[in-house]
Amino acid sequence: VLIFSKTNINNENFENEYKYNNLLTIIITASFIPSHPSISLIKETIESLSYLNYPSDTRIILAHDFNNDNNYNKYLENLNNYIKPFSNIEITKCKKHGHLVGNIRNALSNVNSKYILVIQHDLPFIKEFNIHKVIEDMDENPDIKHVRFNKRENIKKGFDALNNLFGLQLKQKNYTYTRTPGWSDQNHLCLTSYYNDIILKECKDGDFMENTLQGKIKDIKKHQKYGTYIFGPLGDEQVIKHTDGRNA
Repeated sequence: VLIFSKTNINNENFENEYKYNNLLTIIITASFIPSHPSISLIKETIESLSYLNYPSDTRIILAHDFNNDNNYNKYLENLNNYIKPFSNIEITKCKKHGHLVGNIRNALSNVNSKYILVIQHDLPFIKEFNIHKVIEDMDENPDIKHVRFNKRENIKKGFDALNNLFGLQLKQKNYTYTRTPGWSDQNHLCLTSYYNDIILKECKDGDFMENTLQGKIKDIKKHQKYGTYIFGPLGDEQVIKHTDGRNA
């Protein structure tokens, strides 16, 4: 069951007004797409959060990049109306276009939780698991810094096949994780400090994070810095799907 909150699309500081679970903040990033003013795409992603079994006091931010198209503004009105009955959702909107990096930077400006789960608006979850058990595993093994939830089975393909780092299995208390040299901005869990201390320092607003970071994990020493793993063991089935916002 999803439990949401009041909204504030002006990105003001909500922390003085509401109390949240300080362990995790969920950030769903969004931008203007052809299907707006419909909210059907992001609505599917929001509702897919029920697969995660997260506590009801988890803060959820719908982080929106800037656009002043009339259909985008109408979409934000529709989205605001959709979440009004609920308890812990907030809408933020950038004051200028920042692409994914700037959008996340804007959302993080008032996030105080230890962990963040970054989700794209067209990548809903399709498999049930417990997000706090993943956090337990990350706390248990600090080498796991970036956990990606895959939209394909866990195989050596694409940016996961850049070198021979792929495939090491880490069996933690709750789940197994597959090491990868690929850094992806697809749905992922990490420490908030991981973004503030590494990612947002290496990526500028307007950059494609994958383009900036891809290929940097060339050896074990670099992997220790970025700590990229895929949720689940080798060959495990996909956890998310792509609903393709650009063509929605």
